[in-house]
Amino acid sequence: MSELAQDALGGGETRKALARLIAATEAADRLTVGAMVDSLGRSGHGLILLMLALPSFIPIPGLPTGLVFGVALMLVAVQMIRGQQTVALPGWIRRQSLPRSAMLTIVGKLDTWMQSLERLLRPRLHALTEGAAIAIVGLLVLVMGATLLLPVPFGNQGPAFAVVVFAFGIMEKDGLAIIAGAVLAAIGFAWNVALVVFGVAITEWVWGLF
Repeated sequence: MSELAQDALGGGETRKALARLIAATEAADRLTVGAMVDSLGRSGHGLILLMLALPSFIPIPGLPTGLVFGVALMLVAVQMIRGQQTVALPGWIRRQSLPRSAMLTIVGKLDTWMQSLERLLRPRLHALTEGAAIAIVGLLVLVMGATLLLPVPFGNQGPAFAVVVFAFGIMEKDGLAIIAGAVLAAIGFAWNVALVVFGVAITEWVWGLF
């Protein structure tokens, strides 16, 4: 087991799940979406959402993250809405792969965040993390996945981050994180609409702020 995985074992539920993912894929040079989902199948929708959203939040060169992971998130969202406990993806998505080293980089960055987030995330507002609430989260994830398909610059990070926060909320049973994810989803959707409507003008305005 890697040093990262060993360190994560002492953390919260999210870091422990990430450690299991690292250990389960230790022998592979490349990690397919199918293998990743299969290894996380018993961890529930939260960790699967997290690992499908991260490549769009932290882009990986050479992989069409918006298309592949946007469609994958939409399919998972539909299954959440229908109350399915297992995740099924079509073959063309399952065959998409990325270097394991790239995923380790992403997980490493996430693990650093989690060391701070674990002090904020805790079980609360349980009604927002189970039952009918998960179907509503699935609907919002469906919209975020569709938003990731839009070919607009700087458009992926907002929706992907909203899904990441939803995933944290589901895994840590934190209803307040679910609320935060809903707010971020609204902001991410509005941002993408603005990018589509105003295009180059808004992009130049944002760059001007820096």
